[in-house]
Amino acid sequence: MSITFMINDNEEYLKANAPHLIEEEVFTCQCVDHSEDGKPWADCFTCSGKGSVSFTRYPFELNLANANFRTLMNSLGLSDDDCGELDPRTILKAISRTPARLIERQTRVVSNPNHAQVIECGIGKEQAERYMVNLVKIVEEAEKREEQVYWC
Repeated sequence: MSITFMINDNEEYLKANAPHLIEEEVFTCQCVDHSEDGKPWADCFTCSGKGSVSFTRYPFELNLANANFRTLMNSLGLSDDDCGELDPRTILKAISRTPARLIERQTRVVSNPNHAQVIECGIGKEQAERYMVNLVKIVEEAEKREEQVYWC
């Protein structure tokens, strides 16, 4: 499970007003990485045999694991309800008085050669800083649009 910070009707707004900010990312499906011949699995439930998957990334959204969401909101002194909304100025005030280092939690890094690095059980320094930077972008954009910041 995860929780996403967003601005109301963000996807529709960007499609109508700033389509150049929308990014389409295409990745090789894991079935290709794990096949013996380097070909996609015909019955792969992820890519349906295409060998790739695509994701549309919309700016002004931040998706966090539930535990990281709660850590962030508690560190900021804000409600950690699963779904909610706040005025962007309230969030900006909380961010301005909270250094990113207060969000950091003990981590354990797991990595293998040729595999992604996985951070378990916490929030590292760079991750905490990235959360704050991305949340500020969402808040500033919501304020510009005269919208609330939502999460769910």
